Amino acid sequence: MTELAGAPPPTETRNPHGDYLRVNPVGARIELILGNTPILTSVIRGDGKTGVTHPCTPIFGPDTKGLYGLSQHGNMRNELCELTGAGNDTVIVTHNITDSPDKYPQGVRVEQRLNIGNGTFTLRMTHVNGGETEAPVNGGEHCYFAAPQGYRGTLINGNDITSLIEADTAIPLEASNVIKIPGLPELVLTQEGFNFAMLWVGINAQGQKDGDYVCIEPVEGDPSGQYFGSSESMIPPGDERTAHFSISLAEQ
Repeated sequence: MTELAGAPPPTETRNPHGDYLRVNPVGARIELILGNTPILTSVIRGDGKTGVTHPCTPIFGPDTKGLYGLSQHGNMRNELCELTGAGNDTVIVTHNITDSPDKYPQGVRVEQRLNIGNGTFTLRMTHVNGGETEAPVNGGEHCYFAAPQGYRGTLINGNDITSLIEADTAIPLEASNVIKIPGLPELVLTQEGFNFAMLWVGINAQGQKDGDYVCIEPVEGDPSGQYFGSSESMIPPGDERTAHFSISLAEQ
């Protein structure tokens, strides 16, 4: 991921429960600790790139049909965003989507409200269409979860998803999902509007899968299907759409 010269420093938020949130204004990239345990981490992938949790908007994945001229996951992840605070536990990220101005409808703004409190992280993503035409959006968050003992054996709702991770698979999410990654405490991911998760792990030049993280990426619509550009993905002019998810430490 790129860095921008002269960009403001990251914002750091912490509380007495051992929760910590770091938000970089470049790309709204985040790192998260809950209860003194690293949950969303910065990693060096096998391909040599640095992986950090970041937003994917207005598209998740590639613009396969080439109708809108959008880059993979959209540009916000590499652009300077505006960060403001609300109290001591919330960071507000705002960004105007100006991707592909000759093809993608202009006037869409995204706001993320990132909150930590008592062992819980919440991300609320709102897209507001202030333009003159409807705009397709499939927003998501590319989450890099720490995997201290490797990703193999990861469970979601009691099901081993190892093979699905290795096959880069999108799965439907329940309203509440129990995640068990080897070496981490049990986590609960609740969501509304982020109806799918993309499962992924990188690969190095020798063809080996990376082993110290796993990507479980909440996204509004199935990125492997025909959601983006469909009527369901459209936000009419003057309208907005919100999705949110929370990651919590399960009760011990």
